[in-house]
Amino acid sequence: MWRSVISATVLVITNDHDEHADAVIEELDRREVPVFRFHPEEFPGTSSISMQICNGRIDGELRNARQRVTLDDICAAWYRRSRGTFAALPSLNVTHGDLENFVQVQRDMTLSGLFAGLQTLWVGQPLTLRRAEVKALQLALASKAGLTTPATLISNDPERAAAFVAALGDDDCAVKPLIATRVDGADGARLPLTTILPRGHALDAVAVAPNIFQPYIEKAYELRCVVMGEQIFTAKLDSQAHASTRTDWRAGAVEDEEIRWEVSDLPEGVQAALHRLMRSFDINFASIDLIVTPDGDFVFLDLNPNGQWLWLEEELGLPLVAGMADLLTSEYIPAMDSPAPDSAALDSAARGAASAVSLSRLEPAHGA
Repeated sequence: MWRSVISATVLVITNDHDEHADAVIEELDRREVPVFRFHPEEFPGTSSISMQICNGRIDGELRNARQRVTLDDICAAWYRRSRGTFAALPSLNVTHGDLENFVQVQRDMTLSGLFAGLQTLWVGQPLTLRRAEVKALQLALASKAGLTTPATLISNDPERAAAFVAALGDDDCAVKPLIATRVDGADGARLPLTTILPRGHALDAVAVAPNIFQPYIEKAYELRCVVMGEQIFTAKLDSQAHASTRTDWRAGAVEDEEIRWEVSDLPEGVQAALHRLMRSFDINFASIDLIVTPDGDFVFLDLNPNGQWLWLEEELGLPLVAGMADLLTSEYIPAMDSPAPDSAALDSAARGAASAVSLSRLEPAHGA
């Protein structure tokens, strides 16, 4: 049975094994902020969504096996992780009728309606996330925001790729996927990361799938910047200390090489540019990767509007869990904090109520 309605609630949209959500919910519990944890994969099986549209408003409620919350009572929503929410819609054969496909389509459309219609403080609004994940747009808007960005080609045209590489002259070309996605093959699974294109390498295979081509930028070190509202938490990685991390630090999971991060900071001008970039996407959270060159230049690589960050708190003690809790409660006003009316106002209200009662006894109701 679900418990009673909870008010002034933070909605956390995630799954049942998300350590980031676990940590933030624990912090919100410590602050006595009500939380409704919603797992989309449980919908419509053991949870429900109801939306009532009337007079230009979308009202309704969410329920699961434990509790329920009205949409009006949600003071903030955080989209963290969810299995398959943005999976491609299955094709629905209206002639033969596949019930599983039908249910999946109705589920996805209802979730889209919830995400689009919920008017509250959002961290990671799903429809906004999609736009912020577009690599080409990230680079263009980062440049407009005042950040240094590398010249970039995104293409599956071997001729265009060859011309781009040739124009680099003596500079190496870095090649990377638009998103790191596991590839299963005869030799097992691998995760394509950034690589340096060998000189004279044939580019016919580029036609198979688009890639990102950029001049390879020499690094002094790299930065992971976690932006939470107006706060920017910065961690520094000496990625050049080990051969396995020099091109892409994510490839450095080697037993005898420890990837060490340390707390760092950013010049005010770079901080201001990051905030401008965030505003251009209308987002209030992101993990942003920068390169710092041997000459001290800060170069934007990419932005993950739903990136991981918990390991930086665990390794460095950065207050990221508290930072996310702060962001999610920036519009939270618990009932106990509401200002109490003064005694004169109470007396006046009481007199008015008494007069209304007296009049109600004398005047007939409308329509009587």
